[in-house]
Amino acid sequence: MKILIIKVGALGDVVRTSFIAQALKNKYKKFNPEIYWITSKIASPLFINNPYIKNVVIDSNKNLEYLKKEKFNLIINLEEEEKYLELVSSFKCKKLGFLLKNNKVYCSDSTKNWFNMSLVGNSSIIDSNEFGKIKKNDFLKRTNKKKHRELISETIEIKNWKKYEPFLRLDKYQEKKSKEFKKRYNINSNEMVVGLNLGGADRWPKELPLKLSSKLIDLIYKKFNCKIILFGGPNEIERNQKIIAMANSPVIDAGTGNDLIDFPALLSTCNYIISTDSAGLHIALALKKKTIALIGPTLKNEIETFGHGDIISSESDCNGCLKKECKSMEKIELDKIIKSLEELKKTSLAIIITSFKEPKTERAIESILNQKISKPFRIIVSAPDKETQDIVKKFSKKDKRVELFKDPGKGKSLALNQLLPTLNEDIFILTDGDVFLSKNAIQEIENLFNNSTIGCLTGRPAPEENRETKYGYWANFLFEQAHLMRQESFIKNRFLECSGYLFAFRNKILKSFPLDTAEDTVIPYFFWEKGYKIGYLENAKVFVKNVDNWKDWIKQKVRTSLAHENLEDYVDVNITPRTKTFKNEAKGFFNLFSYPKNLKEFFWSINLLFARLFMWFKVIFNYKLIRKKHNDAWERIESTK
Repeated sequence: MKILIIKVGALGDVVRTSFIAQALKNKYKKFNPEIYWITSKIASPLFINNPYIKNVVIDSNKNLEYLKKEKFNLIINLEEEEKYLELVSSFKCKKLGFLLKNNKVYCSDSTKNWFNMSLVGNSSIIDSNEFGKIKKNDFLKRTNKKKHRELISETIEIKNWKKYEPFLRLDKYQEKKSKEFKKRYNINSNEMVVGLNLGGADRWPKELPLKLSSKLIDLIYKKFNCKIILFGGPNEIERNQKIIAMANSPVIDAGTGNDLIDFPALLSTCNYIISTDSAGLHIALALKKKTIALIGPTLKNEIETFGHGDIISSESDCNGCLKKECKSMEKIELDKIIKSLEELKKTSLAIIITSFKEPKTERAIESILNQKISKPFRIIVSAPDKETQDIVKKFSKKDKRVELFKDPGKGKSLALNQLLPTLNEDIFILTDGDVFLSKNAIQEIENLFNNSTIGCLTGRPAPEENRETKYGYWANFLFEQAHLMRQESFIKNRFLECSGYLFAFRNKILKSFPLDTAEDTVIPYFFWEKGYKIGYLENAKVFVKNVDNWKDWIKQKVRTSLAHENLEDYVDVNITPRTKTFKNEAKGFFNLFSYPKNLKEFFWSINLLFARLFMWFKVIFNYKLIRKKHNDAWERIESTK
């Protein structure tokens, strides 16, 4: 299946419309669609590392003529210009969006709400109680309550539109550029860095006035003593020079000549962005930055921050007037920006321990309470059995930060699906009752989440056993290989799967997950597909007691591996391939024979080779032949207790 999307400008609209590629990929998943996107040359870098788009077509007469030779099954036209309308008319297939018939612009049924508010909608003058005499299309636009994402989703006939966000992922060059910029200005990854993008565009006066811009810099520096980076466009050289000269606080000048390759790279060095309604705002949101949007003459109702930030509107009476002579940005209240920044800076943690008939839960709780944790937190132990519940109640009497969630006893995934929607904390940290954390683990997690592009992360499982027994040797080798793979993937900004022994993710993105696959398996994919990074903390260790006999070993490994087999039911493995596969594991077999230190360990390596082959045989037999899936249920592996 081939899909053509036409969205050329403006730049901010191109960014915030980018979510539709993933939405269409998912909707037509069984056809494995190839998506072509026509856009301007200047906007093309915005798709530089977008896995949902097969071919970015630069807008030119030559390219548009070439496209006419292609056969598309679906065309979505989000542009009103005549040349795009004529291009769409030359194809015979399903078409959505703006269309042309008998030299007259019309739209598909799905596009009527957006069409009626557009420049080609009904522009006759009407009388309104709110705005007096006004064009009908402008009236509909100003009274519209739907978000831009919802309107575009209607056009492409997507109902579950809240599932998708604008997508922008940096490539290797941009990551390198970002690191070089941080090094040049001595920006530490754990410190607060605020980016200011306060200019505007030609259509409406959206820029924050010079005096307010310089005053905002001083207020931020006085309150937070942080690094401040000033961004701007090509036409804002003089403006930014004046702002820096007027400010009494240190400012890093990011320059105004950055293209759409360098601009997102430099913007990514910030963990907070304050931006007017411009392309910079939408790029910041697509990068998952904590963002404050400043809105004056444009419409607040269409803007959303996807749970990443806040919107501050001007206190002017003409706020959202869509007039070129509007002065509403003069009445943006700076105190509100500072308060909003304070709120965004606050982070709370819900540390969730899942446990079933596990006396070591006491040790797990103590390993957390004994840590230095700078953020507000509470420990919630989910347990179905009286023995574990009694342990939790004992702690709760002494420390109100320890709470009990009465698990219904039908499995870990079901318990978490019931618990997570009831929690309001910003970060969820998940671990188990039969393991314990290293003393710095939570602090490591706190620090990495300072990077707002990290959506999900995992700690490093470490075996309690040494290498002196066969199963201890096996555990050390397998954990070491998992560590090396995660380490490499994180360094190279690739996808990595998390470990259920210790992993964490942001709230407001995910409230539930399937029951027939493991939570640590599927949750990282959900974040990665939205454009977040998956983090790995090799110094945040979680210590695990492993099995000591063949029966428990094969039972545990088959169950764990089976939880990965039906991932394609929930994620697009063509976009983000599974990492836990027989093929990927086979690549690590070579390491199996460089790991032993003596003849005994070499013999154990041979044992492990055949054990893993047998395990994969059982997994493939269970899933492919007898159609057995992972089953959510509490099941004890006795020798790990």
